[in-house]
Amino acid sequence: MLQLRQSQSLQQRLTPQQVQYLKLLQLPILALEQRIKSELEENPMLEESSNDEEREDQVSEDSSGDAVEIDVAPELDGSIASIEDPLGVSAPDLTAERLLQQTRENEERLRDAQTEPSNEYSIEDYMNDDTEGFKSPASNSSDDEREEMPRAASESFLESLYNQVTMLNLPDRFRALAEEIVGSIDADGYLRVPLEQIAHDTGISFGEEYTTAEAESVLRKIQKLDPVGVAARDLRECLTIQLDVMSNHNPTREVARKIIRDHFDDFVNKRFTALGRHLAMEVHDLKPAIDLIQRLNPKPGAAAGDTGAGTNYITADFFIERTADGKDFTITLNERGVPPLRVNSAYKDLIRKQAPEHGKSLTPEAKDFIKKKFEAAKFFIMAIYQRRETMMRVMHAIVTRQRLFFEQGEKYLKPLIYKTVAEDIGMDISTICRVVNGKYCQSDFGVFELRYFFSEAIHTHLGEDGENAGGEAVANKVVKFRIKEIIESESGAEPLSDEKILSILNGEGFDVARRTVAKYREQMNIPVARLRKKLM
Repeated sequence: MLQLRQSQSLQQRLTPQQVQYLKLLQLPILALEQRIKSELEENPMLEESSNDEEREDQVSEDSSGDAVEIDVAPELDGSIASIEDPLGVSAPDLTAERLLQQTRENEERLRDAQTEPSNEYSIEDYMNDDTEGFKSPASNSSDDEREEMPRAASESFLESLYNQVTMLNLPDRFRALAEEIVGSIDADGYLRVPLEQIAHDTGISFGEEYTTAEAESVLRKIQKLDPVGVAARDLRECLTIQLDVMSNHNPTREVARKIIRDHFDDFVNKRFTALGRHLAMEVHDLKPAIDLIQRLNPKPGAAAGDTGAGTNYITADFFIERTADGKDFTITLNERGVPPLRVNSAYKDLIRKQAPEHGKSLTPEAKDFIKKKFEAAKFFIMAIYQRRETMMRVMHAIVTRQRLFFEQGEKYLKPLIYKTVAEDIGMDISTICRVVNGKYCQSDFGVFELRYFFSEAIHTHLGEDGENAGGEAVANKVVKFRIKEIIESESGAEPLSDEKILSILNGEGFDVARRTVAKYREQMNIPVARLRKKLM
């Protein structure tokens, strides 16, 4: 039996303005610049403010030294209802209707031109009219006129190999096989596909029949192309090819070839005593051959493919600098590419001119358009301002908690969790996570991601004269840094085991376990003691 019931419940939901603010908060500086440009294109009510124009409401610099300015129109100080009264007044304005129609026409042109190259639309495309006050952001700022730096034309790894294959003067029958082999090479420069399968697939594609011996002969030619050792099927073959093309006058080449050909496992596992016994040589006499092998390229494809064209650079979101007296720090938010924003003055004049004596009011469609665009522009500006304030408060809290780090370096990093910073500034932990994720700060000791300053605590035990004899907790990154220092200072002939490293750390007051030492060492990509052994 169906029944209708009425119930009451409380639900917590985010408003669209809160969602917009949270999305802007988690954007790094470069993504924020793109987001603002996109908003300027979509909303004609929003515009950049020129430096030589009169500011209606300017956000002043704060004590942190942040010089970013955000212009807020007078209407932003009131409620949303502040725009409803002007729009409710019966007044004619054909300019508004023309602007509405022209905006839609430009939006349609923008959608139609998405497939055309080099079509950029500024606010002028949306707001082109004889009315005074409409100005393109491009005319007010030189930032939009900047173009990307041209990159030098570069040849990819596979393109280089294909071009070299054409210079081998192979018959057409074998050229197809060579191109098939080159196309099967992976990013590291190795041939992982069985040669028999390549010969079979090439034969089916080109109507030819290839033997394994023919495929092997073509492969040998490709392996001597630049970089030497490409298309090798394993590391041993790659190193052997590079040794084979060396000059015969190199006295250590033959010893190195014997090591790779006959005693590769002993070399990989650095069993130098066994190598010397098998080759009837003293251990110290093996050093020139070992050094020669270590200078070879184990990944020819990776080195050849690194042209630098796809290099990603970190742009810091904060700059941490000492003050002139050296007693404090100046925190600057990097918003150099973020233009000052305000509500378009032409639309504000349009709203103010609505009066009953004009005899005709705007159409409901025009009213609704202006109202929505105004509200969107207002809340976007306020979201940018709120993002700025939140990020500065979080960075101030981090610098306060990690002051010794910014004064003396990584050794003095303290344990810190999100909850501590959230309590310091009176915000939720999720807000702290959004701020620190993907953001970077530049300090005297380098560029660090904000997440770097948050780490677990490692307790220290009481000692007699140790540096950490106070029993205070330290950040786990300090322990990692100390492990790295110990390994870098060890003897190459007798590298320290995890047990010995643990003994040193315990002697310095760090209360850690051996498995913790092994875990931190692996996180820093440091091999075990046996593989760190060197011939002295």
